[in-house]
Amino acid sequence: MAQSSSHAPSITGTVLDPSGASVPSATVTLKHGPVAAQPPTKTDISGVFRFDAVPEGSYSIEVQHEGFKNSVRPLRVSTRPPAPLRIALALADVATEVSVAATGPGQTSTDTAENRDSATVDQNLLEKVPIFDQDYIAAMTAFLDPGAIGTSGTQLIVDGMEVNNLGVSASAIQEVRINQNPYSAEFARPGRGRLEIITKATTSEYHGTFNFTFRDSYLNARDPFALVRAPEQRRIFEGFLSGPVGHSKTTSFLFSGERQEEDLQAIVFARDLSGPIQENVLSPKRNTQVSFRVSHQFSQKHTVSWQYNDRNLPSSNLGVGGFVLAEAGMTRKPAEREVIFNDRLTLSPRWLNQLQVLIGRERDSTTSVKAAAKIVVQDAFTAGGAQFNLLRTENHLQLNDIVSWSAGKHFVKFGLNVPDWSRRGVDDFSNFGGTFFFSSLQDYAAQHPYAFRQQQGLGHVVYWQKELGAFVQDDYKVRANLSLSLGLRYNWQNYLRDNNNFAPRIAFA
Repeated sequence: MAQSSSHAPSITGTVLDPSGASVPSATVTLKHGPVAAQPPTKTDISGVFRFDAVPEGSYSIEVQHEGFKNSVRPLRVSTRPPAPLRIALALADVATEVSVAATGPGQTSTDTAENRDSATVDQNLLEKVPIFDQDYIAAMTAFLDPGAIGTSGTQLIVDGMEVNNLGVSASAIQEVRINQNPYSAEFARPGRGRLEIITKATTSEYHGTFNFTFRDSYLNARDPFALVRAPEQRRIFEGFLSGPVGHSKTTSFLFSGERQEEDLQAIVFARDLSGPIQENVLSPKRNTQVSFRVSHQFSQKHTVSWQYNDRNLPSSNLGVGGFVLAEAGMTRKPAEREVIFNDRLTLSPRWLNQLQVLIGRERDSTTSVKAAAKIVVQDAFTAGGAQFNLLRTENHLQLNDIVSWSAGKHFVKFGLNVPDWSRRGVDDFSNFGGTFFFSSLQDYAAQHPYAFRQQQGLGHVVYWQKELGAFVQDDYKVRANLSLSLGLRYNWQNYLRDNNNFAPRIAFA
């Protein structure tokens, strides 16, 4: 007599991985021969599955899950319910398929610009990677070779020209290259200490980006030397806009700007004759940077651009904090202005000439908040004036004229560099009012200083900094798996009377 389905037993079990952990969402099928006896089910979060009302007979349990081998277990069902099943899956075999092609993306190249030690960060990655305050220069500098940076710091190349600062906002950066060609004769210093920045080009359609960063000290702990928690805040506004000038198809512009506002506070913890001094002193900093570029395409072979950069970084109450009172602080006002001309001319399919000219002016002044003699009482306070009066000015010219020629297996570049041709001035009238030093509050009360220092003299210096460079380089493709780079560079500057500074550059890959 056939068994009633209402009294048929249930089949339960647990699916496990090789470590004994449960496998959720595995597909379990109960088969009677080649046909499924019931619809397939999924294991729950504990790896448990269940089939109800299974008639007597011979069955098989089939388990499938991605990353594991399929499991098939025979099962005999009688009138008595079987014990819960434990099915352990085995890991699937891993197979790697490698395709070898003669050429194509991702292949090892002997091109000097694609050496295996180089790194390129494109716009897509720059937008995805979180960079503190969008300071890409500081972030990328961490990947340079410290031994190659030297005392002059990171060598910054923006659109092929060595500069002191980026000039454009962070969102106007198209690409950052590190160690692109360390042995290139085009540059005086090795590439392991060089950052090459490619900025975005002007476009014939409107494109733009705006970023806003905000940080507040609301959740900060109180400084232990402050009576109250200092309310501080930082705001950064940054972006760029590019598009056509009017309805022109050949003239376009790019505007980028950045504004950083830091409302910081210095904590003064000192003591004078009247007793302890504890106060928070505002030390605001501002950074305003704008850049405007206009590009005009005379023809498919000839494009020129004019760019203006303006940067101001005023800050107040520098040096204040600790034993230094607010009246002994300083105000600093650095400012930079640059005009850049770029001319790119394709003379023929093999010849290309690029001319770049930069004319700039820098002015950096630091002055005392109070015009009075400086008073230093050891381990107590510093008051009076800061006795800091320094002005640095620089008017400079930079020039690059580089010619490229390609033919067959040769790619030749040669040109002239003027890294710096500048008139620099220094007006240093610091400590002209003098500084009194006291060893204790008691000596200060008695007006018995142990030292008095004062600077005297002209305080005004003007000098010229002149640097010239020329180079020639041939990147020769000997065969598909061998390239040879031969270069020669000449450097000259006006303070070392040495005129035979030829530097050969040889590299192969």
